[in-house]
Amino acid sequence: MLIAYSERYVLRRMSDGCYLCVNDANQSINSIESPDKAWYFRTHDGAASPALLMDEVHGETPYVVKI
Repeated sequence: MLIAYSERYVLRRMSDGCYLCVNDANQSINSIESPDKAWYFRTHDGAASPALLMDEVHGETPYVVKI
């Protein structure tokens, strides 16, 4: 059975509520206020792995948010 839509998940920082994105110029992780251009994942598990790694590097685990 084919699904006409796909789920999307983004990462949202707890401290300020901003969404995370990848800067095209230098591949750094930046924050933005809108989820429209946020770094998105197709599965919850796909988003959870980078979120846990960010905790190790930045000391804060972002929320995985379904949009």
